[in-house]
Amino acid sequence: LTRSLSITSVDQSMFEKAQGEKVTLPCTFVLSEEDEGPLDIEWVLIPADNQKKEQIIIMYAVDRIYNHYYAAMTGRMQFTNRDPRSGDGSLDILNLKSADTGTYQCKVKKAPGVQSQKIQLTVLVKPARTKCSIEGSQEIGKDVILKCASQEGSPLLSYDWRRVSGTQELP
Repeated sequence: LTRSLSITSVDQSMFEKAQGEKVTLPCTFVLSEEDEGPLDIEWVLIPADNQKKEQIIIMYAVDRIYNHYYAAMTGRMQFTNRDPRSGDGSLDILNLKSADTGTYQCKVKKAPGVQSQKIQLTVLVKPARTKCSIEGSQEIGKDVILKCASQEGSPLLSYDWRRVSGTQELP
């Protein structure tokens, strides 16, 4: 039985970060003597929508880094370690955007060894300014509709209504 490479960063598989922050998605690994092929590290974004294809975002192959696959992250991502051969293929994503939310997979290959690990990233967005309005004629005995909405915010926003003046309880 041959013992091949193994990914050692399995401590955390879910990350929540605020928009604009930086995250380091861990992917450290150890090789074994049997692993003789060229080292290949690939980070893939797996879309939540099964109809869409997986998207390679950065790759290390034949001693070179390739990071031009995914325009949405160009200039905002890099390997944490300049030399991933050290056993650290972790990925830094800078200036997070809500569209960066998704499942990321680190694949490490050095034949015959092949391993992969998935990490879930959720980018939290604070609510944008809430816009409120009133519909209906504001006369006694008439119905009115109070509306409030925010264009942006994650996870899904919830609203809480309270009467702040007057003593009468509302239904």
